[in-house]
Amino acid sequence: MVNNLIKLLDIELRDLQSLFLVSLVLSIPAILLGDYLIILLPLILFLILSFSFGEKFIVVLIVVSLFTLVGDISRTLRNIVYVIDFSLLGYFFLRKYGLNFNAYPRIPKSLQLFLALYFSVMIVSSLMSDYPFASIGILGNQIALFVIAYVFYSLISNLKDIKLIFSSIYLVGIILVSSSLIALSNGDVSLLDIFSPNRPRVSAIITNIEASTNFYVVAFPLLVSTLLLKNTFSEKKLEYFLLIYFAIGLVLTMSRSALIGITFSTAVIFFILKRRRFYQLLSGITVLVLMFVFVQPLNDLLSTFLRIESGMSARDYIWKMSIDMIKDHVIFGVGPGAYKYEMFNYFPYMLNDWWGRLFIYFNEVTGGANLSHNFFLTFFTDMGILGLFTAIILPIVYLRIGIKTLRKYKNDLPERYYFIVGLFAAGSSIIVRNFLNSIGLLYVGGIQTDLPFWLIFGSLVFFYLHPSKTVEAITGNN
Repeated sequence: MVNNLIKLLDIELRDLQSLFLVSLVLSIPAILLGDYLIILLPLILFLILSFSFGEKFIVVLIVVSLFTLVGDISRTLRNIVYVIDFSLLGYFFLRKYGLNFNAYPRIPKSLQLFLALYFSVMIVSSLMSDYPFASIGILGNQIALFVIAYVFYSLISNLKDIKLIFSSIYLVGIILVSSSLIALSNGDVSLLDIFSPNRPRVSAIITNIEASTNFYVVAFPLLVSTLLLKNTFSEKKLEYFLLIYFAIGLVLTMSRSALIGITFSTAVIFFILKRRRFYQLLSGITVLVLMFVFVQPLNDLLSTFLRIESGMSARDYIWKMSIDMIKDHVIFGVGPGAYKYEMFNYFPYMLNDWWGRLFIYFNEVTGGANLSHNFFLTFFTDMGILGLFTAIILPIVYLRIGIKTLRKYKNDLPERYYFIVGLFAAGSSIIVRNFLNSIGLLYVGGIQTDLPFWLIFGSLVFFYLHPSKTVEAITGNN
């Protein structure tokens, strides 16, 4: 008994010694750093989590930082984030594949041909433009976008890796909604103002409203397809919470194209997975539209809430300006990056009236990006008829690969098939919303706005190129 007591005391003494040693180690930087300790704590936390979770944790940080820290906060911070994130992705890629080019993951031939066409048309249009050097920045951004998208694609080994990427997208959405709610609570806008005729649109971190809503458009179909897979309410609580939370973000931003995209993706998911619910959704939408059309108070409410009259008026002006530009530059367009130099020659209003000042402001905040508010018009104005052809080819390539992937996995495990359906619907919704916008797909914007679509496309390509049994074997080994 005495021996047991001695052993117990010895263990307690060693625990006290360990505790003292840890306290001493922690107290030294606290004394030396003083006020700067608060800067060190996040770094320590980052190192601990990195050692605990490894590459997966760092990939989450890369995705979140690429979409939240490269916006309007600081140009210096944006450059630092790009350097760090690109370096980490490059390290992961080289660690996995090295310089063995034969081991690099391949992409479908149709996608290779599209990329060759896209860059060829862009270069030809630039050479034929009055502003041949205006495209240099856009070319650089597009090359960076596809390199980053390819690296993410190459790091995918199984379904878990893809889910990790899109879980990071959920986290981005949570950050955007939370920051918008904080901005709402700290600002001069009240909830009643949200429903007023001149209602404000609330968005923080990313001031480009349409760019911020792109993350909700991506998240919604993935959450809906997951909900359809699960059976009990207890299993669905997280997905319901996220849907409600992202819906709040949609109300604050009120993007018509985002609402159309989400409605379309939900319809696609129901059509593929739950045909009865698809017809119910279609009937519900039809009834609601008829009610809002024929019941005047509801019509007024919808017009106010969705800014229908002002929104369509703005697009009328924009589309007229783009069409007039196309008439004078049918073959090669005005040239990539040249829109900002040509747009003032086609203004359908005076520069000093309200619309004129508004679009001068848009021109300034977007850095002179094409304001056509339609993906196909954007390509047509900048790159002519060849640009329009290129713009049409992209949805065709996406749908071809997506539909073939759906057919391949139709009889696969439900978890995998439902997730693929969600991915396909998310990408399709981005394409659909680009009929009313020209952001989140290609060309206009860049990594922050367009990368989500290419993460979706890359994930579908992974499934497309891996036979069902192969992917199952890979997943089972991890």
